[in-house]
Amino acid sequence: MSKSPTTKKYWSLVSRMRLGLLVLFIPVLVLGGIYYLHMARSLQQELEQRLIANNNQLRESLVEPYLAELERQFTLIYGQVKAEDVSGSELGHTNIYLHDWRLYKGLAPDLIAIYLGTERRQVLSYPDWDQNPAYDPRTRPWYQLAMTHPGRLVWTEPYYDYTTGNLLISMAKTLTDPQGKTLGVFAVDAQLQPLSALLNRPGEDGYQSIINASGRQLAHPDPQQLFKMMPHPGWLRRFADDRGLFLDESNRQFVSYSHLPEQGWVLMSIKPAASLNQTVARASLNVQLMVVLASVLYLVLAIVWTRYFKSMLNEIARMIRYSRDDPSATQLGDIRELKHIYAELAATSQDLHEVRQLANLDKLTGLYNRRFFDDQLAELLDEREPFFLAMFDLDDFKAVNDTFGHHTGDMVLKRVATLAMEQLGERGWVCRYGGEELVALLTGEDQGMIFALLDEFREQIATLVWREPGLRVTLSCGLVASGQAREAKELIVTADAEVYRAKRAGKNRCYQAGAVAPTPDPALGSV
Repeated sequence: MSKSPTTKKYWSLVSRMRLGLLVLFIPVLVLGGIYYLHMARSLQQELEQRLIANNNQLRESLVEPYLAELERQFTLIYGQVKAEDVSGSELGHTNIYLHDWRLYKGLAPDLIAIYLGTERRQVLSYPDWDQNPAYDPRTRPWYQLAMTHPGRLVWTEPYYDYTTGNLLISMAKTLTDPQGKTLGVFAVDAQLQPLSALLNRPGEDGYQSIINASGRQLAHPDPQQLFKMMPHPGWLRRFADDRGLFLDESNRQFVSYSHLPEQGWVLMSIKPAASLNQTVARASLNVQLMVVLASVLYLVLAIVWTRYFKSMLNEIARMIRYSRDDPSATQLGDIRELKHIYAELAATSQDLHEVRQLANLDKLTGLYNRRFFDDQLAELLDEREPFFLAMFDLDDFKAVNDTFGHHTGDMVLKRVATLAMEQLGERGWVCRYGGEELVALLTGEDQGMIFALLDEFREQIATLVWREPGLRVTLSCGLVASGQAREAKELIVTADAEVYRAKRAGKNRCYQAGAVAPTPDPALGSV
C-alpha cells in the first residue's frame, strides 16, 4: 500500500506580511510600554519638583521679603527712640514720638500699632487706647518675651484681634541705657492678612497656606479659615525636614512644605493629585496613539516623530526666550500637547515679572526704588562708562505735609516724579532714594549739558501751579560726575553734600561737585 505524498503548507504573502507586521509591532509595543511607564514617572517627578520649586520660590520671593520688610520698618522706628526719653520718671518728647509714629503708620499700612512700655509701668502708643489704670505692660506676652531675649528682635505668637477682625503678630525689642540697664520694651503690631493675598490667586489649581508650630493657619485663601486649626493636623508629623514633599493618600493631595525657622512657621503648597493624574493620562493617550500609528507606518512615523520632537524643543526654547525677555510678548504655541506647559510658562513669566516690578519700583511714585538704584549704580561703576549722579531734595517738604496734609504731599511727590521721568528719563534712570529725595543716573560725557538739563528741570518745578492756595514747591539739586569718585558710597556722599550746599545757599538751586559756588543770585536761583 503506497503512502500518499505529504502536502507542504506554505504561508501566503498576506499572512507573511501580517506576521511581519505583528513581529514588528511586538517590540514597538514593548518599547512603548516601557516608554509610557518611564514618561509617566518622569512627568510625576517633574511636576513634584515644580511644586517644590514653586513653594521655595514663594518663600524666597514673597514671604521672606514681606517679613523682612516688617523687620526693616520695625528697626527704622525703633532706632528713633532715645534712652534718655525713657529713663526718667516721665516719658520725654511724647508728642514728637506720636507725630513720627503717625507718619510711619501712614507710610506702612501693614503696621497696626506702635507702642512702648517701661519698667515704671509707663505706656506710650499710637493709636492711643483707653488704658486701665491697673494696666501693667510688664505682664504682657510681648514684653516678657523680649525680656527673655534682651537686645534681640523677637516675634510673638500670632493672635486674632476679634475687635478689628485682623490676624496680628507683634515684634518687640528691649530698650537699654548706655550702661546696659533695661528701661523697657518697644513693640509694633503688624497684620498678616496680606500674606494670603500674596500667596493665592483666583483660579489656581490648589492653594498655599502658612501654619504656626501648633497647626493654626496664618495665611489661607479663605479668610474664614485664618487662625483656625489646619484641616489635617496629622501633616505636622510629616514636616520633619527643612523642606520637602509628600502625598496624602487618604485625601489624594500633594503637599510641598518649607520651614520658616525664625518664626517657627511652615509654608505649604497643596495641589490635588488628580491634576497630576490628568497630566499623566494625557501623556498616556499620546503614547497609545504613537503605538497604533507605529504598527501601520513605523518607518514614516520615525521620521515624523523626530521632526515632531525637534519642533517641540524649538517651541519650548522659543517660549522660554519670549517669556524671559518680555512677558507681554509671550505667544501660545501650536503644539497641543504642550498646552499646559504654555500656560505654566506664561503664568511663571508673569509672576516673575510682577516680582521684579515690585522689587524695583516705588509704590507711591512709580519711579525705580532705592534697591534698583543701588544695583544700577554698582553696574555702571563696573562698566567704567562715564555717567552722572544727580540728587534732588524737595525744599521744606515737611512743611508741605504739616500745612496741606500728607495726601497733598503724596500728590506733590507723584507730580514731581512724573515731570522728572518726562525730562530726565530718556537720559537714564530716575529713582526714589527715600522720603522726598530723588536720584537720577544720567549717561553721557557733557557735564555742562547735563547740568543745564537739571537746572531746567528745577526751574520747571519752581514754576508749577498747584491747586492749593499758597503752595509752592522747589527743590535743591546736587550733581557729581562718575570720575570724581571711585566707589558708590563716595559718589552718593558727594552728591548729597552738594544738595546741602545748595540748601545752605538759599535752596531752589543746583550745585555741581568741583564747581565754586558764586554769590547767590535771587533772580537766577541756581548755580
